[in-house]
Amino acid sequence: MSQIHTVQLPDIGEGVVEGEVIEWLKKEGAEVAKDEPVVVVMTDKATVELPAPVAGKIKQHYYKAGQIALVGKPLYSIEHGSGEEAIVAPAPAPEKRAPQPQKPVVSQADAVREHVHTAAGEKLALPSTRRLARELGVDINTLQGSGKEGRIEPQDLHAAIILDGEEETDRLEPIVGIRRLMLKKMAESKRTIPHFSYFERVDASRLIQLRLKVGEKALEEGIQLSFMPFFIRALSLTIKNYPKINASVDAEKTELILHNHHNVGIAVSSEQGLIVPVLKHVEAMDLTTLIHEYEKLKQNALANALSPQEMRGGTITVSNFGVLGGDGVWATPIINPPEVAILALAKIAPMPVAVNGQIVIKNMVNLSWSFDHRIIDGHLAALVSHHYAQLINNPGSLL
Repeated sequence: MSQIHTVQLPDIGEGVVEGEVIEWLKKEGAEVAKDEPVVVVMTDKATVELPAPVAGKIKQHYYKAGQIALVGKPLYSIEHGSGEEAIVAPAPAPEKRAPQPQKPVVSQADAVREHVHTAAGEKLALPSTRRLARELGVDINTLQGSGKEGRIEPQDLHAAIILDGEEETDRLEPIVGIRRLMLKKMAESKRTIPHFSYFERVDASRLIQLRLKVGEKALEEGIQLSFMPFFIRALSLTIKNYPKINASVDAEKTELILHNHHNVGIAVSSEQGLIVPVLKHVEAMDLTTLIHEYEKLKQNALANALSPQEMRGGTITVSNFGVLGGDGVWATPIINPPEVAILALAKIAPMPVAVNGQIVIKNMVNLSWSFDHRIIDGHLAALVSHHYAQLINNPGSLL
């Protein structure tokens, strides 16, 4: 005789109380082996694959991709044979509530599922109604229920189909995973940080020559050397002169945390959205070491194989939007909180420049800074940018 076991979202640690369901690796009805990954869950600390505690058949998902699951609450259930030994946390008891009007009698499994979906912010609906909604392709969360306490009933689904047939609707695309996280972080940044931007154009002709020279040796080791290691090295040397740009703000304690280590976040565009892997302890690296460590981090990012440690702990961020093209452009990058500074670099491109009263063509790069104006004023911003520009203009000190 088969048994049904409900698997809860486990305590992943570090104070995590919830996680976003990114992807179901096993659909309802699919067979799964013990320790085989079932679902991908992302928290604000890491993205993890959660394995099945027992072998069997996936009976039920309690969340859809993009929804927030709670630690200690049912995540999915497995049907397996009675001879299979399993240690699975039981489903939690429903929360105590004030007396309510009598509801239709439903099974215990239905009650648990309805409770979990309500906790996740969904509309009230029985599993049979949810199943019908999936079959009809109707998003329950967009409807107003006609049942008690706003419960979605089957007639609400049919009414929605009729309405869709009468009116042309836009396509809805859920914002999930990294894009959802970036949505929250960028909104928080613009809401809480008074941004101040500073721009400067720099002659990068000597930097191009240095890259060609160093790149020959790197190519022998299979590395296609880009300008990023030089830009990161220059940023680290600038921090040594102006450590206040390598800081974090603790607004609650009204404290500024000046970081000893230069942990440079590098904004990278990926299929999942904008990610910011972090190159740690750059202050301790010479240029050769930095080139190799940057290459490892870049390859991990391209392979979608970044570890949780490589995705956190940044103290300042640099973004090279020049790889996307566009000559002579500027940007107003958004600070990655709780950091206080970010640098965006445009494409190195030939531009007309006045030299001794003559117009000449030089390879220039645009620097676009954003600073937290609570910490960094215009005078300090100018000093920081000028120092960085001198390092790019005379890159011998980067070696």
